[in-house]
Parts: sequence; structure tokens; C-alpha cells
Amino acid sequence: MMSNARRIPFAPRAACALALAWLLAACGATLGGLPEKLGGLPESAPQRPAETMPFPNVYEPRPKRQATPLSDDEQKKLESELTKLRDDQNQRATAPDPPPPPPEPAKKAAAPVKKDPAPAKKAAKEAAPAPAKKKQNDAVVPEQKGPVVPPKLIN
Repeated sequence: MMSNARRIPFAPRAACALALAWLLAACGATLGGLPEKLGGLPESAPQRPAETMPFPNVYEPRPKRQATPLSDDEQKKLESELTKLRDDQNQRATAPDPPPPPPEPAKKAAAPVKKDPAPAKKAAKEAAPAPAKKKQNDAVVPEQKGPVVPPKLIN
């Protein structure tokens, strides 16, 4: 007689994988000793405490505060001090006005003027307008002369 039971071919492999994962999870505490490249903690990480901290008792009532809340007058006084400090800091943070420009020194007596043999040439050069320089935003391609024909569409 033949059995109708299904055979699951990957069941032994899955069981081995589960056992391996369980063993590796148990070794998780030792991963801190590995180098950082292999998944360990970096050197700048703080050391673990020698003793673990106890859990707080959640059913224990909280202790009463020793400090009393501020009265209205004390609170207003503190608020005014804080606004004064804030205004002082804002005033110090703004840039001071620039110093006034220094006074121009008095001009000394003019030196004797030398006669230039070619004053007419200099005057002509100064009067001639300088050639216009090409601006950065000018078009590189010259403008088209004549009617503009739209491009033909190709299907």
C-alpha cells in the first residue's frame, strides 16, 4: 500500500538553517569584541557599565517636589530679565555702523607744469570713444536676415 503523505524536500534544510540562526543569535553578546569592519562596535563607543541598572518600581509613588512653584511677581520678574537679556544679545549681534571715512588730506602746492610737445595728440586720443566691448550675454550666432521660415515637420 502506498502512502498519501506529502514529502517536503526542503524541510531538513530549513531545520538546519533555523538551528544555525538560533546559535548565531546566542553569540550576539560576543559581537562587541569583533573589529568594526566585521560588525563590532567602533572604538569611540562608550563602555558598557559593569553593573546593570535596576528597573524602577512602577508601583511606587513619585517623591514630592521640594521646590515650590514661582509666584506671579517672581515669574514676571524673570520674564522681564529674560527679555532684557534677549534684547541685549540682539543689540550685540547686529553689526555696528561703519566708521566715518577719514578726512582728505589738504593738497600741497601744485608742482610746476611741464610743457608737453604733443598736447593735441593726447586731446584727440581722450576725445575718441573707446570701441564697444562685446557683452557676455550677446548672442554668438548672428541674427538671421530676411523672413524666418518655420521648420518642416516630418512624420
